[in-house]
Amino acid sequence: MMRSLGVITARGGSKRLPRKNVKQLLGKPLIAYIIEAALNSSLDKVLVSTEDDEIAELAKKFGADVPFKRPDELAEDYASNEAVLLHALDWLSEHRSEEYDIVVKMQPTTPFVLPESINACIDSVKNTDAACCFAARAAADPPQWIFGLDRHMHAHTLLGDKLVGDLVHSQHLDKYFFPTGAAYAVRVEELRKQKCVFAEPTRLIEMDPLRSIDIDDDIDFAMAEIVGRKLGIA
Repeated sequence: MMRSLGVITARGGSKRLPRKNVKQLLGKPLIAYIIEAALNSSLDKVLVSTEDDEIAELAKKFGADVPFKRPDELAEDYASNEAVLLHALDWLSEHRSEEYDIVVKMQPTTPFVLPESINACIDSVKNTDAACCFAARAAADPPQWIFGLDRHMHAHTLLGDKLVGDLVHSQHLDKYFFPTGAAYAVRVEELRKQKCVFAEPTRLIEMDPLRSIDIDDDIDFAMAEIVGRKLGIA
């Protein structure tokens, strides 16, 4: 049987919204939501990787394991997700003799993910050819309609196609997806081999747009409060 480890990554040093992981959202600290979803999923173990003492104490309060303090070099702005996940896997292997086949990265900033979405990512890795499966939302704006500027300040479509014919009708365009950050399930063997969370072959599961809200700044947080009420969370 394939064993799965959930790793909730929660730094204390967020810049755009300071202390966001412990900020109160509709009566609970932000990090509590992802912990509760993870604990109610099919994950065999849920831990929080953090360098921050307050986050660690809150994580324990809401039922997550916090077996170590994340090294400072893995809490910097540009520390890689791969390094953080491998640190957790290696620590558990060395200190607790625990081994896992699948690791699932989750982040507190996508608070409204359902356990079913986490399970769907895990099941995809278990039951298909996927080395990775991540939770995604449909892109709100068609990439075919996105323009960039060249050095002459002339506008060109991102994909290089002229907007004629079917390309001007959104109902005829291919559907594209954006990672929500809620869950990335990856085979540990392929994570080690490919050194990438988006290990190939990659699959995705689609989340409801309201459940996909991702909090990076004050405006996102205000929107999350509105969405949470609409979802009946408060």
